[in-house]
Amino acid sequence: MKNIQKGLGIWQIINSNIVTDIIAKSNFDLTLLDLEHGLHTPQSIQDCVFAAKSNSLFTIARIPCKSFQYIVQIIDTGVDAILFPHIETTEQITEIINETLLPPLGNKSFSPFVTKYNYGSKAEDLKENPYIGILIESLIGIKNSEQLLRNPNIDFVYFGAYDLSVEIEKPGQIFNDEILKHLNTLIKNAKMNKKQILAIYRDKEELNLLNKLGVDFPIASVDTSHLIHKLSQESEYYLKIKQ
Repeated sequence: MKNIQKGLGIWQIINSNIVTDIIAKSNFDLTLLDLEHGLHTPQSIQDCVFAAKSNSLFTIARIPCKSFQYIVQIIDTGVDAILFPHIETTEQITEIINETLLPPLGNKSFSPFVTKYNYGSKAEDLKENPYIGILIESLIGIKNSEQLLRNPNIDFVYFGAYDLSVEIEKPGQIFNDEILKHLNTLIKNAKMNKKQILAIYRDKEELNLLNKLGVDFPIASVDTSHLIHKLSQESEYYLKIKQ
């Protein structure tokens, strides 16, 4: 993600280009389009990418597995980056590079007639690759993170606090001392290897902490979470004043 060094992001699990447009017009720098927990499809990713590009919003597609059936279609939408989940080994890194990058780095097929290349109308058929991110969300992944992040084809890392909290049997406690210890390890290894790091937060206190620790892209939770909290506040206030 060399074109943006730092910024604010959010998870988008609602499969609507209107939501993408709202995120962009709220002055966010990136949106994470979630194909694992969200309702996205290759078509909705394409629609959201169109909305994002009209607003200069950076897009990351989180795919549900390392060998996702539709990964070529997702890349060909022109999405800026692909985020791979559950990464723990260098063998997995080799696999995702083969899936994602064009020859000679990988084995992804190439067609100039897709959205990414303006349907064949570019003066040159530029063989542009997306950025690659890895989601480290296990103790094994944290242990191996320095080695994983050495690979020059990996651009950024996302800290999977929620899955880690489940693994240590403290589900949802994503800012407890043990989780923060693992986050600091990942930040150290990311900085050592000149990789950008992303991590989620839920309130201003957590945002301030991530900023202090040196997280490049704090992620402001999830679109659905913001929506339900705002709507709940409105309904609660209405019930309070209703006579």
